[in-house]
Amino acid sequence: MGSLTKRLLVAVPAIVILIAATFWEQQFLFKFIAVCSLGLALLEFLTLADRGKMKTLRIEGLLALGFVLLPWVLRPMVSWEGKGTLLVGLWILTLSFLCSNRPLKEMVTSVSVTFFGVSYFGLLGVYFFRLRELPGGAWHLLWVFIATWAYDTGGYFAGNLWGRHKLAPLASPKKTWEGCIGGFVLVIVGLFLLWKGMNYFGVPNPYSLTDILVLSLLLSFFAQVGDLVESVIKRSLSAKDSGSFFPGHGGVFDRIDSLLFNAPVLFYYLIEFKQ
Repeated sequence: MGSLTKRLLVAVPAIVILIAATFWEQQFLFKFIAVCSLGLALLEFLTLADRGKMKTLRIEGLLALGFVLLPWVLRPMVSWEGKGTLLVGLWILTLSFLCSNRPLKEMVTSVSVTFFGVSYFGLLGVYFFRLRELPGGAWHLLWVFIATWAYDTGGYFAGNLWGRHKLAPLASPKKTWEGCIGGFVLVIVGLFLLWKGMNYFGVPNPYSLTDILVLSLLLSFFAQVGDLVESVIKRSLSAKDSGSFFPGHGGVFDRIDSLLFNAPVLFYYLIEFKQ
């Protein structure tokens, strides 16, 4: 079985399940997938750090992440946004620092690395929930999904076919400027087709042709930033993939790295220019 076939056999069912959960009126399945994805991505990050001889606090880290996400999981039963839950997470890690019998030289690093992971996946991850809560939230999330997947796909094929000029050789040697251009072009195509589809089926559509161009630029840029940030994290910890949860694709962190950056970008674009 070729690598592309293997990737498709994994990606297609996962995408269908994710989109179905996103559009299902009962949001518990979407929230379950989002929480599990963020928790697994954090666990992958902490595992990589452990292998890099930076001992982390896995259980405490997952518990802290749970506190950050809890208000968004419980909505609409609660109206508060839980801005102080990250502080609760820090308290959890600090208490584990005080109660631990680990060598003192390890503890500052352990708490710092773990808190970085909790903040990274918690503060960025809540925007999946924030987008879903907006009017037409499922469609907004679909814009994020389509743009991110189109950029990854266009970049993969354009980079393999025409890639010559390295984008960031130290962070990610395989990324090329040709791949970036190919990804950007496919994002424009993907968002335009989605925009036409929404109009054709009579879905309330706040986006315009200008928005397609602007968002193609923004979401392509931040998709690449998210991917490069994860590449730097992995290379600094001497790892190729964050895990092996998705055969042929790597770990959960590998799959949501760009989504984590694009979700807040679209959220604030909508808040500032479309509300």
